[in-house]
Amino acid sequence: GGSRLFDVHVLLCIPHPPVVCVLSCNHVDSSYPYLFWYQQNNEGRSLELIGMLTYGEPSTEDKFKPRFVLSGHATKDAFLLISSISAEDSAVYFCAASLHSHSIHYKLCQITVHFAPV
Repeated sequence: GGSRLFDVHVLLCIPHPPVVCVLSCNHVDSSYPYLFWYQQNNEGRSLELIGMLTYGEPSTEDKFKPRFVLSGHATKDAFLLISSISAEDSAVYFCAASLHSHSIHYKLCQITVHFAPV
């Protein structure tokens, strides 16, 4: 029971190629200016940073460009748009908020997404 600080869910999937999905992450504490997105692939290896939002300013790691796009706002609703999806993008996706850009994150919330081959 109790309220969850975070909510992560698949907001939208467009099933016809090129497949696009939008994941959303929202939380109730607007005092956290940094929001991070992570990917953990099916082998269960360590979390890989996709990118971060500093307030409304996105920054994406080179490995995930240009198919992964961050938008929204760190203190409200944040979105992760994945385009040209393949089965290899099936993974656990995490969002996390922090008071600082290089610190222990306050809370991790996750969603497991399975993309079937088209």
